[in-house]
Amino acid sequence: MKIISKNKKLLCPNCSSNKIKKLKLYLSAKDFEIFTCMACDLSFKENTNEDKELSFEDGDYYSKKNVGDKVNQRYKKHFLRRAKNHIDHIENFIGKDLNKSVLDIGCGAGLFIEHLQSKGWKVEGIEPDPNMFNHAKNKLNLNVQKKLFSEWESEQKFGLIYLSHILDDLPNLKGVLTKINASLEKEGILFVEVPNLSSKLRINFEKEAELLAGKYFFSINSLKDTLERSGFKILNVKTFRLVHLNSIFQILISPIMFLLHFMPDKYKPYLRIIAKKENE
Repeated sequence: MKIISKNKKLLCPNCSSNKIKKLKLYLSAKDFEIFTCMACDLSFKENTNEDKELSFEDGDYYSKKNVGDKVNQRYKKHFLRRAKNHIDHIENFIGKDLNKSVLDIGCGAGLFIEHLQSKGWKVEGIEPDPNMFNHAKNKLNLNVQKKLFSEWESEQKFGLIYLSHILDDLPNLKGVLTKINASLEKEGILFVEVPNLSSKLRINFEKEAELLAGKYFFSINSLKDTLERSGFKILNVKTFRLVHLNSIFQILISPIMFLLHFMPDKYKPYLRIIAKKENE
């Protein structure tokens, strides 16, 4: 891995360090390169072929997924279970005086905010994908806007901002987190879940759609550092492995998958952080 320490043009999008190394990928990657910051451990992608970039507004991301591209019963079962799991976790960190309003950035088909709405929350979602937006807006009748987060504007302050497998896909990392911080009320809560790429080798096993969509590849340390630099106090860090129960095969191998819960945090495939907006 060659260290590029004097390349003024290539700076870490988190800490602005120029102490960068290029990752050696074992997959066939002709359209992008991935670099890691030696200072804060953030990995980030540089596209070498703009024609291969995904258009979220045209539905490219979901169309490239073999599972999860259609809002069918399997999709609803999986994402509703995940929504309930996330809400149970978030509620451990919500103060009694928190304004129960939520912004879901990249809300997909809207199952998370639909469930929160049923619990009395005021909800708002942002979703650029046309099919997912249609389900959230027209099938579930939710308050959802069809646009990118960079296009979204509001004066409202939210008690909770929720990003499930979204932060790693949004360009302009510092700008995104500054905007999120400004959109949270005092003591507001931020929920972030992303793939756990503390082991850089795992990048080689990410799905094609995730690699094409992804801008950043977070480790435990780099995600904590990134949020703290943007004015957030870390309340909870969790790494984990999901045991999917969406098919007969997944049910049959679930006891084996459960044993993998006991592997070191570095190697667990998912990373979740709850953070609080620091007092101004």
